[in-house]
Amino acid sequence: MTVAMTMIVGTKPELVSANLAFHLNAGVDYVVAADLGTDAAVTDVLESFSTDVVRRLVVETPDRASATELARLAMEPGAEWVIPSRSDEFWWPRGESLTDVLAVIPPRYGVVQGLVREFVTEGDGGDVAERSTTRTSLLDADGPGGDFHRHLRPAYRAGPSLVIDDSDWTLGGRRVPLRAWYPIEVFHFSGAGSDMVEIHGTLVEDTRLRDALRRIRGAQDGAVRLALPVPSVVDDASYAIECAALGEVDIVSLDRHISELERRIAALEARFWPTVRRKLRRLARRPG
Repeated sequence: MTVAMTMIVGTKPELVSANLAFHLNAGVDYVVAADLGTDAAVTDVLESFSTDVVRRLVVETPDRASATELARLAMEPGAEWVIPSRSDEFWWPRGESLTDVLAVIPPRYGVVQGLVREFVTEGDGGDVAERSTTRTSLLDADGPGGDFHRHLRPAYRAGPSLVIDDSDWTLGGRRVPLRAWYPIEVFHFSGAGSDMVEIHGTLVEDTRLRDALRRIRGAQDGAVRLALPVPSVVDDASYAIECAALGEVDIVSLDRHISELERRIAALEARFWPTVRRKLRRLARRPG
């Protein structure tokens, strides 16, 4: 299986470097990176990787980096899954690698959602993962409300006509999402301290990413194919509680599509039945 990632590159070279190092050792085969080209240090980071695994695409503004265009470029070498990401996100699989968790998704599902974890970053400078070992948790918390984009992030099964719509991951229900279980956690590093982060739930210590990046840095050749720890039964049980607390936050979007469909059906019926009645009346007036 081949997993590709697209990335909108930020302006923190140390974060971009850690991001690429992690994902290329955690199951991502190659990355298409959209770079504004305004930060020489970031460009140096991207060009330090082989073009076989990191393809740098220069764009004028972030708006010019179409998610669909990037995804289709990422599919060209034959990717089976595409992960649209940003340089402040780390996609952590609940298995040994991203390849492992995506390979077992049944073919009917076209979208897999990752549960967002907001990390609190304290201090400035140095390795962000070393300064960010506290994150949000949904344990002992009420189900969060608001825009589902804040709580879930999508990965897509590749296809010849792949379209990415950030406002509607399912394309009106035509693309089936895996629901109620999120086999990937998305670690988000906003760079904000605890006094600036809106917390949904509680805060817990989480050193998984820090430890993984330490292993990568400690490898002699700078690359080690990570075998991430498989969650224990206890871990999975706790995670299941969080998934249940989250609920189907994208149901609001689904309800919107259903309501729109109902309105369209009502409009069609309003035009259809008067036409039928007129035709029946004309038929009734015809001589026998």
